[in-house]
Amino acid sequence: MGLHPSDILIGYEKASKLCHEELEKQVCYTLKDIHNYDEVFKCMKSSIASKQYGLEDLLGGLITQAALYTLPKSGKRLNMDNIRVQKILGGGIQDSEVIRGMVCIRQSETSVHHVTNAKVAVFNTNIEMQQGETKGTVLLTSATELEVYSKSEENQFESFIKGLAEANVTVVVCSGSMSELAIHFFEKYKIMAIKIMSKFELKRIARACNATPVVKLGTPSPSELGAADDVHFKEISSQKCIVFRNDKDENKMATIVLRGSTTSMLDDVERAIDDGVNTIKTLCKDKRMLPGAGACEINLAKKI
Repeated sequence: MGLHPSDILIGYEKASKLCHEELEKQVCYTLKDIHNYDEVFKCMKSSIASKQYGLEDLLGGLITQAALYTLPKSGKRLNMDNIRVQKILGGGIQDSEVIRGMVCIRQSETSVHHVTNAKVAVFNTNIEMQQGETKGTVLLTSATELEVYSKSEENQFESFIKGLAEANVTVVVCSGSMSELAIHFFEKYKIMAIKIMSKFELKRIARACNATPVVKLGTPSPSELGAADDVHFKEISSQKCIVFRNDKDENKMATIVLRGSTTSMLDDVERAIDDGVNTIKTLCKDKRMLPGAGACEINLAKKI
């Protein structure tokens, strides 16, 4: 004769209660301060060693540093999207570093390659001559009229970029295309111009600089402008990168720049970093730790 479903449920509840009580007894360490570098590093080191034995000190230090940059003061929730990994082929794993901000594989469209204490304007649109929403025909009867028409369009576009320069904007980021005329005027007013093809990357740059992406071509308001301590062009192993560094507490973005000799090695290290970040995320929810390597499972199996 089989067991009644209610008996199975009671047995399951008893086993769950027993497991919970036993796990409470087996707690081997409790994290005291989630903002303490040494404590967090000690707690997440083993999860890295299980994937990349021998590199746990190096990678654990990078992950802990990046996590503490992005962790809010409450320390209750870690947003994993704020910790980015940028893989760059070439060099050794020891050349890896953490940058408080964003690193994107792009280069400046103008000759301005380094700006300190930058004011950043982020446009979630193309920077080029705007086409009218309705179709129209312009009748030109002479070469002079054609020249005046072209000049008026250029002047209107220049006034837009001049307005950015007057608002002390030194870095402009846009998504999509940027016309040659726009690059010409950005060069004239000594503004660093960067094209970003990914909408997600654009949003992360805006978050790192505390800027609001705008969708119309005009001078953004002071509240929409972002700021960065340093924006510079950097060539890493012939890979052209733009680094947005922002050391202010408002910035909760961090990038781990991974260096390595092969793509497969970089992919393996990235997976190990993902494990480490998830460990810190779990520690934010519950600071208690249990013995690893299946010790708890074996003990629970004996008890049950």
